[in-house]
Amino acid sequence: MEGQDDADRATDLGVSALNRGQLSAAIDWFRRALTLDPDAPRAHALLAVALLRLKRLGAALIEAQTARRLSPESPLAHLVLGRVLLAHRRPSEAREHFEAARGLDPSEPAPLRGLAAVERHHDRDDRAAELLTQALELDPEDVETLVALGDAHLARGRVDEAERWARAALEAEPEHADALVLMGHVLLRRGDVSGAREHAVWAIRADVSDPDALRLLAAIKARESLLLGVWFRVSSVLAGLGPSAMLVLLAAYVAQRVLRLALEDLDRPAGAQLIGYAWLGICVYSWVAPGIFQRMLRRELDAVRLRDDF
Repeated sequence: MEGQDDADRATDLGVSALNRGQLSAAIDWFRRALTLDPDAPRAHALLAVALLRLKRLGAALIEAQTARRLSPESPLAHLVLGRVLLAHRRPSEAREHFEAARGLDPSEPAPLRGLAAVERHHDRDDRAAELLTQALELDPEDVETLVALGDAHLARGRVDEAERWARAALEAEPEHADALVLMGHVLLRRGDVSGAREHAVWAIRADVSDPDALRLLAAIKARESLLLGVWFRVSSVLAGLGPSAMLVLLAAYVAQRVLRLALEDLDRPAGAQLIGYAWLGICVYSWVAPGIFQRMLRRELDAVRLRDDF
């Protein structure tokens, strides 16, 4: 009994660390709890949550499956497994577990957020918004739901709406890491690099390994970089266009082809060749820049602490 109590206390301390964004400390506490009680489904599920936030998807899946196996009627176990499966790009399986969690605990908004994430995966944003609205009705002050609504609007380029939900989330919980990161991205979209950096630093203050905050910091560096600045701005604009972005890119390709053909018909091959080289340069740049950004991001994600010049 004493060992069980110690395991429960370790799990509770892990939850506190997880809520503060201290992912490494949370993982240590959950592992300590499992050392004391290897068959504790709650500790397995919460360890999966921490691993998922660190993008350690394989380990998170093992822990989530273990939690569900140990406690098949646990809403938390189904919810966490759904999140991990969605991260593995298995939305149909994820939906089953979100539905199971919703059936086991209809008053909890988290399963509805999970179902909304599945709908967003399929680009069904209107249905996702309906589900998030239902989740907010269950708990109007749930910060995770407020952040999810903000993320959904930002993904569609609705910066004003995203800012409204980000501010609501920060009013409810001023130090919530995901809300700070959301507001940072909103400010970055508006060109307020200084404000975005402040929010990123506030979010990362608790744990420098927080991947979302580091991703925001890497985005800020890309925004300020001479090499990546143009790519980042264009990517942000295209991201805000949603499915229409493909039409814009197609129109740009058609326009440059028409212009090249027109110059050739006007017996100006040098001009047509120049446009061809320019288009080739744009294509190479758009292909190389994301790789540079990902390398920059990986360096920050692998860092134990932030560099002094970041």
